[in-house]
Amino acid sequence: MTFRNTLPFIVYPCTMILYIGMFYFLKTMEVHLLACTYLPVAFGAAAITFFELYIPHQRNWIANKNDVWNDALFLVTVQMILPKILTFLVAIGLLKVLSFYGWQVEALWPHHWNIALQTILMVLIADFLRYWLHRFSHANPTLWKFHAVHHSPKKLYWLNVGRFHPIEKALQFLFDAMPFIIVGVGEEVLALYFVFYAINGFFQHCNIELRMGLLNFVISGPQLHRWHHSRKAEESNTNYGNNIIIWDIVFGTYFFPKDRLVNELGMVNQSYPLDYISQMQTPFSGKIDKVNLPLQSISDMVLNRMLKIKMFIIKQKLYKPLVKKSEDPVNTQNRVMLSIIKQNENTEFGISHRFTEIKDYETFKNHIPICDYEDLRSYIKKQDNEKVPVLTSTMPFMYNQTSGTTGTPKYIPILKETIETLRKTQQVFSYIQYKACAEAFYGKLLGLVSPPIEGYLESGTPYGSASGHIYKTMPWVAQLKYVLPIEVFEIQNYEVKYYMISRLAVEQKKITYLGSANPSTFHKLLEVINKNYENIVADISAGTCKHLDTVDNNIADAIRKRLRPNSKRSAELATLINDKNKVSYSDFWPYLKLLVTWTGGSCGISLNSILPEFPEEIKVFDLGYLSSEMRGTITVNPETNDGLPTIHENFFEFVQKEHWEQEKSNFITVDQLEMEKEYYLFVTTPTGLYRYNMNDIVYVTGKFRNTPTFKFLQKGKGVTNITGEKLYENQVIAAMSRMEADLKINIRFYLMLANENDSRYELYMELTSDMHMDIPTVTTFLDNAIQEENIEYKTKRSSVRLKPLEIYQLKQGAFELYKKYYLDQGQREGQFKPLILQYKKDLAFNITEHCIK
Repeated sequence: MTFRNTLPFIVYPCTMILYIGMFYFLKTMEVHLLACTYLPVAFGAAAITFFELYIPHQRNWIANKNDVWNDALFLVTVQMILPKILTFLVAIGLLKVLSFYGWQVEALWPHHWNIALQTILMVLIADFLRYWLHRFSHANPTLWKFHAVHHSPKKLYWLNVGRFHPIEKALQFLFDAMPFIIVGVGEEVLALYFVFYAINGFFQHCNIELRMGLLNFVISGPQLHRWHHSRKAEESNTNYGNNIIIWDIVFGTYFFPKDRLVNELGMVNQSYPLDYISQMQTPFSGKIDKVNLPLQSISDMVLNRMLKIKMFIIKQKLYKPLVKKSEDPVNTQNRVMLSIIKQNENTEFGISHRFTEIKDYETFKNHIPICDYEDLRSYIKKQDNEKVPVLTSTMPFMYNQTSGTTGTPKYIPILKETIETLRKTQQVFSYIQYKACAEAFYGKLLGLVSPPIEGYLESGTPYGSASGHIYKTMPWVAQLKYVLPIEVFEIQNYEVKYYMISRLAVEQKKITYLGSANPSTFHKLLEVINKNYENIVADISAGTCKHLDTVDNNIADAIRKRLRPNSKRSAELATLINDKNKVSYSDFWPYLKLLVTWTGGSCGISLNSILPEFPEEIKVFDLGYLSSEMRGTITVNPETNDGLPTIHENFFEFVQKEHWEQEKSNFITVDQLEMEKEYYLFVTTPTGLYRYNMNDIVYVTGKFRNTPTFKFLQKGKGVTNITGEKLYENQVIAAMSRMEADLKINIRFYLMLANENDSRYELYMELTSDMHMDIPTVTTFLDNAIQEENIEYKTKRSSVRLKPLEIYQLKQGAFELYKKYYLDQGQREGQFKPLILQYKKDLAFNITEHCIK
């Protein structure tokens, strides 16, 4: 065996003997005790540094300048200066108190023993206390946040043994120093303990190839301590010993697999900050040890604490009462129905339909017919023009402008009470999101809504978006986290509005929450960001905003308040451009945790194609069944996106899909819904919609307490029938999803059109890139997939009553042109939903001119 091969076995014992011997030698030479203590420690550190370079355990653990600088700061401030301050405070504080009361605690310590025996006793007691503190620091979430600083390095070398948060170091001082100061342990004992503690600590973290042998059953050395720094909790929750390993053996936490080495060190979150300044903040930054989160400033901490309190209040005042009501949906719904009827019994509609005679659901059904918007249009218009109670006893203060598929405006009455009800429901929804992913609320919140006022009717009554009013009236705690002022949504020019949103949002790195009703908004936003990236970065650097002179003064003033030169952020953004000269959401918003949007129906297509642009760990939370007419559900299960119907606000009726399409009016109430069945939905709302046909199909997913949950499946109009096949939108979506997965095609947008004149279906597709499809292969696959979804389609294709499917590839940007066309017709962007299955004759947009020839 060569000398180099022998070193791993002798470096530790020889070094410890040498420098403990130096302590005794200097002491016998009557050198000052301070020099007796620190000279052996300094020489020990130098020797360990040499061996780290000569026989490293892992070469990739060799420290760089940045590592050394940060760990030196920890060593000086936390390990050298802080203990001196704490010792001084104990001396002038606690010792004086003991002296004042005459408590003689010095007798508790065996001062008559020799120095070596006293030091051994001190090691045993201090390690026992530190063992339990250390173990609790892993088990207790609050203590762990501080201890995580010590576990953060991805490499071990002697200097980072001192990497502790000051608060944890102060806590350690209470266990391994203060008790011995109180009982008056002699200076020489404390000095010898320090020499052993310091040099052994350097060895614990050293990057030296060592073989401790039998010492692994006595000393808490590097071979054992490396396992304690593993990224895997089952490995790191072992070997808690500070100087010795005896207490781990006694209490069953000893761990030393001899057939392998530790794989990875550090945090579960590999982006955990490692610099000194940041690690002063990490314990106060949520679960940053597990997930990538922004650091919290003092103001952030205060704001998040206030938000937590607000969420607790919402839980007690709003969420728990809703849970209680969901336990008895029959009684809850009956009360809501009778309340709406009683409130409006003296209106014109109430009088003509004899509301005063309605006592239960049967009389309710007998007195009120099924209505659609056209049945109520004249009532709504009269109430607005004449300001008399036609539909509701309270006059609407605004109207929601709907986004009908034809672009014909519909105006849904909104009462002041409606806004308050929606605000409370939104708070419940926010609490459920917070409960599911609190980290999403740690940073900035980016919500994209429609403006509260978009215009005025002839009567002078405003119309716009209830969501805009809710955004404007949310609690101040939430508003302080908003990225965008409400005024930005009032910008009329589509491109200018998106530029302003992009400019303000991209500057904020700490965005953790992103919400918009329609996922197509995320496509557009990213497109605008990439198209204008250089201008956005330049604006951020200078604290300016392009196009600001083109908007109204009140909008410009609101935006200008948020503008400050930010050269640091602009420099960071300039480094993000990839080889394709593009950026993704994960590049400039790395902390995004929650994406809130519609996920059902045709929106799922748009969502799936944009998701790869977001951070991998992002959670998607369905916005719930939400329309201009009402908020229909609150998503209560983030895993399944089950929606609890708003039984405390609106009255719900249902008819099985097959029955309604066969013109059978077998109405049932929410408590009678059956699992995994599809229903048409009809609602009665406090805003004057009575037994209103939503023309939506919902799918029953489960139960919340005793109330069935459901989710939006498709519009009732999302069904076509050329020759008896009755093809449904959800069947097309299922077939398209299979095609995307199996053929590895990434689709941005598609339309399936029923061509009655030619007795065939035509599919128009825009891909996420310029790639060309193998159209014959895609056509064959999709046609077969639809046949598997719809047996009647298969029969009609086999009999050639339906001609073969035809597929056309659209040019890049076709969807935005399609969307813009309908927005120009009066539809609102926030609620724009492409009707992906429809008759070709009903499509006003000229889709064929955007096909690739």
